[in-house]
Amino acid sequence: MDAMDGTATEQLSMTAAELSFLLASGDRPGEASRLLGLTDADRTDAVLSAGLGSLLLRHLAAPVEGSRLELSPAVAAIAAALHRPRAFVQVGLTADDHADGALLFDAGGIRFMVGARTYRRYDITPVAADADVRDSLLAVADRFLHRHRPATATFNAATAADFARGAQPARATLASSADGSWQVVGVDGTESTAAGFDAAAAIVRGELAKMLPLAPASG
Repeated sequence: MDAMDGTATEQLSMTAAELSFLLASGDRPGEASRLLGLTDADRTDAVLSAGLGSLLLRHLAAPVEGSRLELSPAVAAIAAALHRPRAFVQVGLTADDHADGALLFDAGGIRFMVGARTYRRYDITPVAADADVRDSLLAVADRFLHRHRPATATFNAATAADFARGAQPARATLASSADGSWQVVGVDGTESTAAGFDAAAAIVRGELAKMLPLAPASG
């Protein structure tokens, strides 16, 4: 993953310490830190030093003249998006005995999905600049909802400004039932039932288009 300029599609895994170091290097860590589940304990000198060391060891960063640090293109793009996000969409996935989720960061020209994994590791997958982000969001829900029945995918969307001031996010849900049917609850609370995933996903696509200006309004 050499770049994140809208053409890169490879996934990059980063640790909580690495992300904490990137966030500490900027002037606006608040929104991203909270969404990623990072706390004050992740901002200690020991953790930040570990994050820096890991980036250097993995050749994701390199020291340059003086005390400056040069990040790889992909990591620099991630850092820029974490520091200046435009909007977020959280996908919460729940079933009787399973839970998962993903987080979309949108920073205009840079967009990526983040999935938390074991051992405080995060998988980061770029979303191409010309892609409809609804496809990425629904793909996350699709995999989980077909694997676990009954199960629910909850989409929470907010601009960075709304999140910072504590405003309630816009919300829609997509649920799979044990009998094979699908249920959607829209932003305004309207409930719909569909016989198949494709029909339910089409309804969710319309709801997501209302929630944030992240995707084309048509389709």
